[in-house]
Amino acid sequence: MDLARRVTTAIPVLIGIAFLFAATPVLSQNATLSGRVADVDGDALIGANVIVQGTVLGSATDRNGRFQITRIPPGTHTIVCSMIGYEKQSIELRFGAGENAERNFTLPETTLQTGVVTVTAGKHAQSFEEIPVSVATMDGRSIEARGIETLDNALRKISGVNIAEDQVNIRGSSGYSRALGSRVLLLVDGAPVLAGDAGEIKFDVVPMFSVDRIEVVKGAGSALYGSSALGGVINVITREPRSRVARIRLSSGFWDDPYYEEWKWWGSSPRWRNSVDAQYGNVHGAFSYLLSAGASNDQGFRQNDDHVQWNLNGRGWYKISPEENLSVSINHSSRQRGNWVYWRDLSHALQPPAATDLSESLVSVKTQVSAQYRQVHGARFASSLRINLYRTSYETSSDTSDFTFRPSDQTQSTAWLFGAEWQGTYTIARDNLLTFGADADYTTVDSRTYGQRSGWSGALYAQDEIALNSDWHLSAGARFDLTTVDTLDADMQVNPRLGLTYQPWEQGVLRAAYGWGFRSPSIAERYATASAGGILTKPNPDLKAERSTSYELGFKQLLPFALTFDAAVFWNEYENLVEPKIDPADGRIFFRNITQARIQGYELSLDARPLGDLLHLSAGYTYLYPRDLSTNSILKYRPRHLLYLSGDIRYADFTLGADFRYLSRIENIDRELTIVIPDSEERVAAYVTDLRASWTAAALGLPLRVSFYVDNVFQYNYSEVVANLAPIRSYRMTLDMAF
Repeated sequence: MDLARRVTTAIPVLIGIAFLFAATPVLSQNATLSGRVADVDGDALIGANVIVQGTVLGSATDRNGRFQITRIPPGTHTIVCSMIGYEKQSIELRFGAGENAERNFTLPETTLQTGVVTVTAGKHAQSFEEIPVSVATMDGRSIEARGIETLDNALRKISGVNIAEDQVNIRGSSGYSRALGSRVLLLVDGAPVLAGDAGEIKFDVVPMFSVDRIEVVKGAGSALYGSSALGGVINVITREPRSRVARIRLSSGFWDDPYYEEWKWWGSSPRWRNSVDAQYGNVHGAFSYLLSAGASNDQGFRQNDDHVQWNLNGRGWYKISPEENLSVSINHSSRQRGNWVYWRDLSHALQPPAATDLSESLVSVKTQVSAQYRQVHGARFASSLRINLYRTSYETSSDTSDFTFRPSDQTQSTAWLFGAEWQGTYTIARDNLLTFGADADYTTVDSRTYGQRSGWSGALYAQDEIALNSDWHLSAGARFDLTTVDTLDADMQVNPRLGLTYQPWEQGVLRAAYGWGFRSPSIAERYATASAGGILTKPNPDLKAERSTSYELGFKQLLPFALTFDAAVFWNEYENLVEPKIDPADGRIFFRNITQARIQGYELSLDARPLGDLLHLSAGYTYLYPRDLSTNSILKYRPRHLLYLSGDIRYADFTLGADFRYLSRIENIDRELTIVIPDSEERVAAYVTDLRASWTAAALGLPLRVSFYVDNVFQYNYSEVVANLAPIRSYRMTLDMAF
């Protein structure tokens, strides 16, 4: 399908949605609702949501469980009170002009995950009954139970997602290539965090010690989020303190000896991995803040793959008035690591090639700053303004080598990404919500590897959500994107999106979604000239934008015994998919466009809490059929089968847990690599089991948790990418203390 036909087909959708917007009526004599939310024991519930249905009005409870909602128009309204882990309550209240009403809520606990569950799928808070696409979540409690310290290890535990070293795959969207820009958009509190030069995810900039939850939207998200959301969206949401918080976490562990004695390249002393994290937050009237800092040192199980890292994160919230809120955040990370690329051979799987400069290291620094201002203008209209800055830099260095003899090995880049977004939400009618906005960003790159480059992009988007009746919900939207790099021709596309949900019976939802995706190649993909382990790259500035069409049908059902079942079938068509290729004429890698590709598959997931918090079981299976239609072959670096199992047992102050993941053997790789890399054809399926145990000292009146972890307990040898052995067995102990 050519671009002209895409644009002419989608423009009427965008125009039609835009005409739905009307001016906000002038409100007078508005009412106010105040109250308290508590559990059945009368204890305050902090962070519960209270909303006025059919409006943009709402509030979250403070440290005392109190809330206040202003600007409520006179008349009868449905008030909804919800909190994950508790039963949702809805009541109807009639408000007189200028009335100050008081209403308290008591919420009993439940193991069913109802109420507001995601803010990412539609760019605002929604319950699962309204979401037409597959969404997976991981909350902070699950992250802490597993002792997860980096975002990539959290994503390895989410069904339908697999990590190929530093590439995130959602339903096979990305495959693997060093320096390939991400096809998955990463957000931190709604602000995009992709490097301006390579368009890649830097996992260490994410403040994992402060994470409240992770939301993963599967499938093309370009209709709302633009370029880089071709395969999906990951939104990391940090927690906001409702009272004083003071915590420290100490972790220490070591890598076990490898399975084969010949692989052990170090002496008798173990290879240690240690980290420390500290956090403090508080609430002072209308102002709250959360500060975190951490440092880690990992000697590594692979030679020249050690690292030292430290990070600093902070976020502040200021409630200017009941209608105005301001938040500001900063995330900073500095990391120095050895420059590991691939193994010497299978007999030396944990050592680099013999000619490797072992003093060579890579130093990278990441700083992300964002601010968001939100204002409620009335019962029907609210807006937000977000600005963000993301600076990334890296450079290779060596203590013993002169890079003048191998200049392509000395990679270096500094990139600045400036962005801004304005978004409005307008309640057209009681069951009709319009979300619309505009965003723009500018990138500048100063690089030895990519040259002096700059680029910019701009977009307009709108989405209308209509509750046709109590059972049917329809959403329709579109986004126009325009991007350009240097003097190259601009990439542009209008991406429509349609979604439909139907609730045929209680706690059951059918869903269907259709949308287009779009990704403009990164500066690195177009212009990289570098060397890594003897593999050279060369530029291809003529790369075209990637485009996709996505279809999904799904079903979700909540069953007795706190059982949740979800199934989905998906079909994704890709045009001009960017993949690496070795030019046989000079042996150098360059990026090129695949004419057409297709990924089909299905996904099943099950979550059960038959004994409440005493027992939690989950399972997820994904099948992929990824094809390069231009060569009639399987797409590279995509496993066909992904299986994830997890279980937790709690008794008194003790918890035992296990995670298992299976990824089938990758069928297709870059065959030309076998000429350069010894034993690069050696790859197997992955069977990985992680165990954990923890004890809390609550019975002793101490705010202390002690945890033990054994990762890859059966010492299974596998690789996520070619010629790179994945982590071997390791042991860790963690102490979590609150003050």
